[in-house]
Amino acid sequence: MASLEAILKSHSVKKAELTKLRKQVESKLKEAVSKKRRSSSGLVALEKRKEDLTRAKDHAIQLLNQHLSQKASIERLKIAAEGRLQQEHDAKDQATQQSEYGSEDKNAVAERLKYIDEKISELHSEIKERDSAHTRLAKAIESSEKEKAKVEDQLKKQGHLKPTLIEQLKAATKAEAALRPKFESLLKLETRVGIALSSIQKKVAEIAAQRRKRLAALAAKKRKRMAALAAQRRKNKARQLALARARKAKARKTKRRPAKKAKRKSAKKAPKRKVTKTPKRKTRTAKRKPKKKSRR
Repeated sequence: MASLEAILKSHSVKKAELTKLRKQVESKLKEAVSKKRRSSSGLVALEKRKEDLTRAKDHAIQLLNQHLSQKASIERLKIAAEGRLQQEHDAKDQATQQSEYGSEDKNAVAERLKYIDEKISELHSEIKERDSAHTRLAKAIESSEKEKAKVEDQLKKQGHLKPTLIEQLKAATKAEAALRPKFESLLKLETRVGIALSSIQKKVAEIAAQRRKRLAALAAKKRKRMAALAAQRRKNKARQLALARARKAKARKTKRRPAKKAKRKSAKKAPKRKVTKTPKRKTRTAKRKPKKKSRR
């Protein structure tokens, strides 16, 4: 039993140490697996984000090129309108000079000047519209350039994150490859020690049960013996009490009988004492009084 208890204690300590070590390795393994998953999912998300940013960049570049093209076209139209406006101003100056010198019909000159003024007014409106469109396109170009720069900055940051995630993934994969066999080995060893410990505990429990059963039988036997002894003592005590009562009764009986005989003897002898004659003594002493009979 002592050897089994020692083995049980040894196996319990060993199992506790294995459990502690297994939990530590398991915790590290879980951390490595979690880091590996985070790195892998981070790389996937990074690639998806990169694709989205690339599309956004392409869209921003496309819009920027479109706005730049529109701006260039508006600038050309504005320059052309300004050239026509200058021509119309020259034509107006020429028509005015001709009207002053009277070389042509005044009505024709007036109609021509009116037409030129309308063209000049239209060209001013066109140039104004071109200026407004140019301002609007300049703002759109600025916004597109900012969006393009922002997307490029994000792409640059994504590019810096990718090597870090790749290194984390490699380190986590390496740690998992090293920790998983160790964890599985410790788990198997812990299971074997647990089975052996359970077997020893079962044996110790059986031995303890047998011992308790034996002790219970001995205790029952002892209680039975003590009960028999107690019954015997009670019986002896009752017998002694009965004998004592009998002796007391006998003693009282024996004490009463001699008293009756003494009374009878004294009753018979008393008259004889009165009959006997004694010589008279000439003395002056008083006569003795007869003794009283003792009563019991």
